[in-house]
Amino acid sequence: MEEVKDFIYLDMSKVSSLYSQVSGGILQTYEVSSNSSENSKNLRNYNFKIFKHEAGGTETESQGLKEVRVSHHEVYTELERELFKHGYIAEIGTDVTKEHVESGTATDIFESALCVKAEGHIVLEDYERITRIADNYEDVTGFINNSIKSSLKEAPELEGFFDNIKVMKEDISKIKNGSQKNKKINELKELENSLDTLISTKLVGKVDEWIIEGLKTWVNVFLPNIFNVRLYPFSDFMNFHVMSNVKREFFLDDDTESVHFLFGSKPTIKVTMLGVITSIPKRDDEGFDPMEEFDSEDLEQEGNEHLSVESAFRGMFRGFDGLEAMIRTCRYPRIMLQPIAIYRAIKPNKLLKRT
Repeated sequence: MEEVKDFIYLDMSKVSSLYSQVSGGILQTYEVSSNSSENSKNLRNYNFKIFKHEAGGTETESQGLKEVRVSHHEVYTELERELFKHGYIAEIGTDVTKEHVESGTATDIFESALCVKAEGHIVLEDYERITRIADNYEDVTGFINNSIKSSLKEAPELEGFFDNIKVMKEDISKIKNGSQKNKKINELKELENSLDTLISTKLVGKVDEWIIEGLKTWVNVFLPNIFNVRLYPFSDFMNFHVMSNVKREFFLDDDTESVHFLFGSKPTIKVTMLGVITSIPKRDDEGFDPMEEFDSEDLEQEGNEHLSVESAFRGMFRGFDGLEAMIRTCRYPRIMLQPIAIYRAIKPNKLLKRT
């Protein structure tokens, strides 16, 4: 038996597109047929419609069963096999080693490949989830801190503090002399301040309002509905990883909150990702410059005002390139993929077999 793939994410539209190109067609369904037969003895004159009455005789009835299966997983497996067969996939760990990445030769391999397959640990970065947390940050942390304060009042190590405060308050209420009372009140305030300082070290820190609002604005402008998955193929080389932006509708679990709860934002299991390469940053930044055409002196000549207008408008987009780079964070030696599939691959374990 081949390995079993437990799919977390599968983009069937991309699977169908690539499969049709490498194989010349697209398989929609598998049809499985089976036949069964049954010999029935007709010993009495029962009026069953499936029997023909014939004294002492027998009749064989045949029945055909047809089953139509959804073939998504089969088509994906076939697609992966075809892509390897025709040389379209670079597999990290096999075709691309850590030495290739460190030396820079991995870039040449990636540029000659359509897809990348990699196995490793992943992290999930759901920016929609971040904004929801930010919207409710004050309420959530307030609830947590109140819970902490409540539990600390019953903590044995702080019991002496609270007892002393209680005794001092009772003593202050009995003091008649003004100067003595003020002195005790100041001592009480010092003790309460010491207690507050001690408790504050246990609480969730407060975040300034402008930080929360700025975070939400940043996400809403630059990262609306973005859900990143980062895969780290080499545990001892964290500078290199594979980035991808997944689409929520292609998770096999429709509820991405369930995905977060099941796997966590930093899953403990390794998974495999296959995707189409979309970005291969270079070691140096020099590369394609779409504004180079406006560097000529023709821009300043009379009658070429339309070039100045075009240059100004297109230059606005280039002016935001720096911000875009800060958001995408895909820099050398990382690569960016459009993910096709994310799954956990499990091979049969002989030790677990039952006879």
